[in-house]
Amino acid sequence: MPPQHDTPAATPPAPPLTAGDPAPTADAAWALLDEAPTALLHICAAGRLQYANPAACTLLDTDLRPGLPLAALCLDPRDAEVLMAAKPVQRALARQGTAGRWLDARSRPLPAGGWVLALQPAHAPTEVAGDSPLAEAQSALALAVDLGNIAIWRHDLATQRMHYNAQAYRVLDIPPRPEGLSIDEVRHFIHPDDLPGVVASAERALRQPGPTDMQARYRRADGSWRQVMTRRVLQRDADGHPQAFIGVAMDVTAQHEEQRQAAETKRRFVQATEAAGIGYWVAERGGKPTWNAPMRQMFDLSKGEPPPTLQAWLDRCVHPEDRAHVQRNFEAWLRSRHPSHDLTLRAMRPDGSVRHLSTHTRIERGPDNPVMFGIVIDLTERRSAEQALRAAEESVALAARGAGLGAWQLDLQTGAATWDSQMWRLRGRAPESRAMSEAERAACVHPEDWVWLSPQMSAAFRSGAPFESEFRVVWPDGQVRWLASRSVEIRDEGGRRRIGVNWDVTDKRNAEEARREREIALGQSRAKSRFLARMSHELRTPLNAVLGFAQLLLTEPDGGEPAALARRGRVEHIRSAGQHLLALINDVLDLSSLESGELRIALQPVALAPLVAQTLPMLGDLRERHGVQLQLGALEGCVLADATRLRQALLNLLTNAVKYNRPGGTVRIEALAQGRQRVLRVSDNGRGMDAEQMRHLFEPFNRLGRHGDGPDAVEGSGIGLAIVKALLERMGGRVQVESEAGVGSVFELHLADGEQAPAPGGAAENEVPPTPLPPALADRGSRVVRATLLYIEDNPVNALIIRELLQRRPDLQLHVAEDGARGVLMAQALEPDLVLLDMQLPDMDGFEVLRRLRMHSALAQVPVIALSANAMPEDIERALAAGMSDYWTKPLDFTAFLASLEALFGPPAAAA
Repeated sequence: MPPQHDTPAATPPAPPLTAGDPAPTADAAWALLDEAPTALLHICAAGRLQYANPAACTLLDTDLRPGLPLAALCLDPRDAEVLMAAKPVQRALARQGTAGRWLDARSRPLPAGGWVLALQPAHAPTEVAGDSPLAEAQSALALAVDLGNIAIWRHDLATQRMHYNAQAYRVLDIPPRPEGLSIDEVRHFIHPDDLPGVVASAERALRQPGPTDMQARYRRADGSWRQVMTRRVLQRDADGHPQAFIGVAMDVTAQHEEQRQAAETKRRFVQATEAAGIGYWVAERGGKPTWNAPMRQMFDLSKGEPPPTLQAWLDRCVHPEDRAHVQRNFEAWLRSRHPSHDLTLRAMRPDGSVRHLSTHTRIERGPDNPVMFGIVIDLTERRSAEQALRAAEESVALAARGAGLGAWQLDLQTGAATWDSQMWRLRGRAPESRAMSEAERAACVHPEDWVWLSPQMSAAFRSGAPFESEFRVVWPDGQVRWLASRSVEIRDEGGRRRIGVNWDVTDKRNAEEARREREIALGQSRAKSRFLARMSHELRTPLNAVLGFAQLLLTEPDGGEPAALARRGRVEHIRSAGQHLLALINDVLDLSSLESGELRIALQPVALAPLVAQTLPMLGDLRERHGVQLQLGALEGCVLADATRLRQALLNLLTNAVKYNRPGGTVRIEALAQGRQRVLRVSDNGRGMDAEQMRHLFEPFNRLGRHGDGPDAVEGSGIGLAIVKALLERMGGRVQVESEAGVGSVFELHLADGEQAPAPGGAAENEVPPTPLPPALADRGSRVVRATLLYIEDNPVNALIIRELLQRRPDLQLHVAEDGARGVLMAQALEPDLVLLDMQLPDMDGFEVLRRLRMHSALAQVPVIALSANAMPEDIERALAAGMSDYWTKPLDFTAFLASLEALFGPPAAAA
């Protein structure tokens, strides 16, 4: 891109004298002036030379004697006046021997009178106005360049370097370079596709007189391209040889983009109108009208034929029956001076065919010449389609009568209406040959619906808009039915009429109402589940303390003393009551999850024999306490079920069979095949049930009269069988019961037969394999090392229970953090072997604590086990999915807790 001259850098100012510095002597000051590299002149108040340093004599190449008038140094005496006006920067033409040259002169007044001038060489401009002061011309030029954002440049043909003003560097987006740029550097900024044209433009400027223009793209520092328009002129020396290119440039990117967008808009407009077959025309007063291709095609105008005048168009193209109307309408519009006009007309083609057209005309009245333009749309095909659609609608209406749809028609001009027989039947009336009156129709519609139906229907009829609604009608026998109504308006040569249909949508509305009720019930169920989850958390937290301290007290030695034994019995009652409450909480949560559908079931083949073997130990000492014998029958085969939930259902049945048995009774477990199903049967010879009890067997919390303190009272919550039934149904099975009072009961779990039974013999058949321990923990069992545990818990009671419990593991060192932030800091400092984490902390939840722990490489592999009173399945699944190593619920089972620690760290060091 093009350039400007170099501006020599100003001489750096000397540091200012301070109050403590000695003032220079006069001889020293003159000596400094003599050694200064800048040309300096001292002009007295009378305008004569007082002093010139050697640099000034060298620059001007003459002997500068004191007393020489300043005007004698200027080719134009007015330049001396400008300099003595003490302008900050002025350009003066000074003498050099007998010739003239251009200098940059800076003048500054002195306190004692006179001026100091500093001179520097400068390039000569190509032209100077002869009748105005040089400084004024330069100032005006600088102002024009600045206001116009004009880049000025000079291309020295001898050195092949480009020099620019500040605006040019801004266009190039590079910092100013006083030494200029080489021609190769400049061409590096030019777009490769534009570079040949730039080079050719320079070559033309060398061959032909006058300016040469060129537009090219220049790359900026950010990679974007700027459109720059350049004008250059050749500068020659006194002998006529080419010396340099002098030029100006302007950034025209915005203008270029506007032109491109305007051209693109025009192109798209042409494409759109031609693709849509829309005629477009423009006419100026005194000028020839312009028609596009679709316009010519509509009116059979050949490509070279000029468009007709308005009168010729009326006579040639408009249907004879429409010409007078069109002309009057058009003339009235022109008189109204309204900016736009719409009209529908018929056009007559040379072949005699008639086309239906819609026109939109607009006029723009400017100060010079009004411009009229418009579009024409051919509606013929649409009119034909509308007629075909009307015929199809009528056919559909006729066919719909056989499908139970009632059809009606209303003449909007005369008010005459017709109904078919189905319209009467839809209202529970015997058909008649007439349509109902408005009063009769109002009497049929439910009063609550007629209030809104009547005004809405009237508004649609007035506006001509389609209308659809659903409303209730009351039959003569009091039955309420829902009807749907749809109608459209049709306009043709016969006038305006509306046709419509009615049909019965009672079943659909009932189904929607049932769906809404289900959604409401589901929402209520979920709200109940959330409430139970919160209640579970609030109950488990104090239960953790009750059961925890009860278990601790039961593990303390009693020494065989009667008082201690009595206390132990009372503590055992506390523990038993707490366990009963915990079991009740768990059962309620399970039942709630099943009812809301939130409990996930994973079906897989489950071998029955291992499942029963894993379930029996869960009965504990219940059989011994009730004196009931257990018998095992054949348990071959497998079923398709969720192993955990099937084990839960079986445990419920076995517990009931033992608790509701009689002393010395028996419980038998066996499996048998029934077609494609396999049945797991639990039978007993206990108390049995009568028919009334059987009817309420699966009702939650119904104890069937076995509650209270009577001799028949049995401990329990009354939820177990409801959970069994729900679990079996979720697994695609069912529960079948047979019972006789005083004889016993038989419960059967019917499930699909598993297609492939796993190999017997291991717990892995029905259990998810445990997650492998990190190497640091897996190896610890063989070493005597004191492991570090960090428990992040804000409840001091819960922390105290863990402290008391871990006193049995002297090989484990416990640290407790009271909130999440302290827990993260302590984990960084301790790098523990295991982190126990409460999920609800005062400052953040357990998920955020886990995320922060995993951000540190030293803690990335440390096992983190959630220890929480949130026991809902979704809480556990979410925590495990987030990366928790395990999830232990409160209240803690001490035996299970210590067994888990032993699995992680091995047995205590003393017992190893």
